[in-house]
Formats: sequence, C-alpha cells, structure tokens
Amino acid sequence: MRVSRQAASIVLEFAEGESGVLRSLVDQYLEVLGGDAGTDPSHARLFPAAYRDDDSAAEEFSRYTRSGLVDRKAANAAQVSLALDEETVHLTGDDAARWLPLLTDLRLVIADRLGILSDDDEVPDTPAGEVYTWLGQLQESILALLETP
Repeated sequence: MRVSRQAASIVLEFAEGESGVLRSLVDQYLEVLGGDAGTDPSHARLFPAAYRDDDSAAEEFSRYTRSGLVDRKAANAAQVSLALDEETVHLTGDDAARWLPLLTDLRLVIADRLGILSDDDEVPDTPAGEVYTWLGQLQESILALLETP
C-alpha cells in the first residue's frame, strides 16, 4: 500500500490483493451492520451505550438513533466499496470523512474478534492481527496527510 498526496487529494495505491481484502472486510462489515444486535458481540463496540449507568435511557436513545447510525455507516461502507473499483483511489476531504470512520469500525470489529480491548493489549501474530495492523497504518497515513497543509 502506498499513500501519498496529489494536489487536493490523497492517493491510495493498493498492492496486489489489498483492495480485495478491504472489499471483503467491507462486505462482512455490512453483514454485521444488518444483523441483529443481539447476535454479534461487536455491535456493542460499534454502537456503545449512550448511558452506561441507565439501561432504560440507553435503550430509548438507541431506539431513536440506531437506524440513522446504521444507515450512515452503511452509506460510508458503500462509498468505500465503490471507490475500490478503481486501481488507484483518490480521496477528497469528504471522501476521507467517509473512509476514516469505516476504518475505525473495521478495526473495532476485528479487535473484538481478537480480544483486543485496549491500546495496551498485544496484537496477535495472526492473519487477522496483520489485517488489524494494516488497517491502522492505512488510517494513520490518511490522517497524517489530512493534517499536512
């Protein structure tokens, strides 16, 4: 993967197979989003309780906001998936605003699967751990270029 800046956009050039991995992750993520909240433990990481000390208030808040959050997350994922149709991806600031939350969510789901609960937890030396690290590097690279004038 190569991430660079070109004029007003961020350019992502994926190594062979990387965009396919990312597309597969996005597809799996969409399945998680569309699933029942009680069936996948990563939902708790993707949609944390708004009121940790008040289950009733948290449930009510979720009832009013959840579908909007799901719609926004799914729309971001769809935009990323469409962008992956190209060999080289050019991100505007608005595009990056869709990619970054999705990359965070993908990492949250993988972290949940790997048992990573905090930054202090060791990332396992497994294929899933490598993907988790790779997504973090992609996210960090995009953020660094966004902050560079």
